[in-house]
Amino acid sequence: MKQKAAEVISYVFMPTTFALVAFVLLTYFTGQETNRLLIAGISVLFGTAIPFSYLFFLFRRQKVSDIDVPIREQRTIPYLVSVLFYFVGFLVLYILNASVSIYALMFCYATNTFIISLINTQWKISAHAMGAAGPLTVLAIVFGWKILPAFLLIIIVSWARVELKAHTKAQVTAGALLGIFLTAVQVEAFYKFAGGR
Repeated sequence: MKQKAAEVISYVFMPTTFALVAFVLLTYFTGQETNRLLIAGISVLFGTAIPFSYLFFLFRRQKVSDIDVPIREQRTIPYLVSVLFYFVGFLVLYILNASVSIYALMFCYATNTFIISLINTQWKISAHAMGAAGPLTVLAIVFGWKILPAFLLIIIVSWARVELKAHTKAQVTAGALLGIFLTAVQVEAFYKFAGGR
C-alpha cells in the first residue's frame, strides 16, 4: 500500500507538475497585465511541455529506462537538453516583457537544472525534491505566508522518493534545501536588477 502510494505521488508530483502550476499562478495572479495567455502558453511550453515531451521521446526510444529516469547515468542528457529549453524560454519571456517573477523562475529552472546535472555526475541528488522546492519558494516570495502549508508537499514527495528507494534521505534533503536556497537567491537578485517586484 505504501509502495503504491509512493508511486502515485512520485508520478503526480513530478517536477513538471510544479512548474505547470507555478507558471500559471504567476501569470494570472501577479502583475502580468498584458499578453497573459501568451505568457502562460510560453511558460508552460518551455517549462513543462517540451522538457516532458523530450523525456517521453527518450523513453519511447529506450534511451531511458523509465519516465522517472531512475538510473543516474541516464539523467545527464535530459538535464542538459532541458537547460537549453529553459534558457530559450527565459529569453522569450524576457523579450515579451513578462513579469519579473515569471522570467526569473524560468531562469532558475535553467541554472538549477544545470547545477543538478553537475552534481548528478557524482551523486544522485533528488530532482523531485528540488523540483518541488524551487517553484514553491518563488510562490512563497510572491504570495507570502499563505503558501507555506504547500511546503508540506516537499516532505510528501521526498518521502515517496525514499520509500521507492529512488533516493536516500540525504539526497532528497539536499535537493530540497538547494532548490530553496538557489531559487531564493536568484529571484531576489532579479527583483533587485529589475528595480522592484
